[in-house]
Amino acid sequence: MRKIWTEQIKKRLRNVGILAALCVVIGIAAFIEKNKEKMAAESFIADAEAEDTEAANSDTNKQCGGYCYKILSDDTVEITAYQGCETTLFIPTYIEDKPVGVIGEQAFKNNKTVERIYLPQGVVEIGEEAFAGCEALQDIYITEDVERIGKRALADCPLLEEIVFPKSLSMIENMMCQGDTELKQITIQPEVSEIAEDAFTGCESLRLVYGESEFAQNYAEANDFVYVDMERVREEGNLVW
Repeated sequence: MRKIWTEQIKKRLRNVGILAALCVVIGIAAFIEKNKEKMAAESFIADAEAEDTEAANSDTNKQCGGYCYKILSDDTVEITAYQGCETTLFIPTYIEDKPVGVIGEQAFKNNKTVERIYLPQGVVEIGEEAFAGCEALQDIYITEDVERIGKRALADCPLLEEIVFPKSLSMIENMMCQGDTELKQITIQPEVSEIAEDAFTGCESLRLVYGESEFAQNYAEANDFVYVDMERVREEGNLVW
C-alpha cells in the first residue's frame, strides 16, 4: 500500500514538474516575442526618423540654376541661397512644378554681382536680411503678393534708389532699408499702417514719399520728406513735382 502511495506521489511530482517546465517555456517564449515586437517597433521608428532626416537634408540641398532651395510642408518652394553670378535675376515662378512662395532669410545676402531682381508672382514672404548687403543692387521689383518683408531685408544696398512697397504689405519692419545711402524715394501703399522708427536709418538721400493715404502723408510730414499724392499724379500728371 505504501509503495502504491509513493508511486502516486512521484507521478504527481513529475506532472507538477512538467507543468512548471511548460510554464517556464511559455513565459520565455512570450518574453522573446514581446522583445521582438519592441525591437521591431524601435527599428521602424528609427528607420522612419532616418528617412525624414534624409528627406529634409535632401530638400535643403537641392539646386536649380544657381538657386538653392527646399520644399516646404505646404508644397511650395523656399529659395534658401543663390550661388550664381548673373547681374539680372528673374527668380523662377516654379521649381519642380511647385510655386516659389518664400525668399528665405539671408538668401541673397552680400551678393556682389546682382543689379536687378524681379520677384515672381506668388511670393508671399521675404525673409530677414534676404537682400541685405547686395552692393550692386539698383532695382528690385516686389510683386503685389508679398505680405511680409522681414527685418533688414533690403539694408545696406548703397545703389538702391527707389522702392515700391506692395499693396499686400501692412508693416515696414525694423531697419528695413537701413544704410541705403542712395535711396531717394519710396511708395507707401494705403494698406501700410505701421512703419518702424528705424526703418530708414542712414537713408541720407531719401526725400520723396509717394502715397495715397493719410498715414503716408503724416509719415512724410513727420520726417521732413516731400509727400507726393499719387491720386493727384494720376489726375494732373507728375509735372508739379
